[in-house]
Amino acid sequence: MKRVLYGSIAVLVVFIGLGFAYKNATDVTVRYYGGLAWRAPLALVLVAALVVGIMLGFAAGLNRLVRVRHQLAVARKQVRQMEQEVANLRALPIKDVL
Repeated sequence: MKRVLYGSIAVLVVFIGLGFAYKNATDVTVRYYGGLAWRAPLALVLVAALVVGIMLGFAAGLNRLVRVRHQLAVARKQVRQMEQEVANLRALPIKDVL
């Protein structure tokens, strides 16, 4: 059931995007520093801006992901050491105190 719902939503989004691209087919000019310019349809410019934004967001999140994975590896190593220490303590013979 979820698959049908997600598929329907995806088809709807694609049709809305295609309709937007059809209605906004006029060319726009994007100007850069140094006199550079890029002329393309509005829909293509928006898709390019979306892709660049996704890539920048992924790059920004990648640093945190690497840091968290390193912390996880350190924590797992500490857990293994503590488990080994507990196992060693349990293996010690108990001496009579009385």
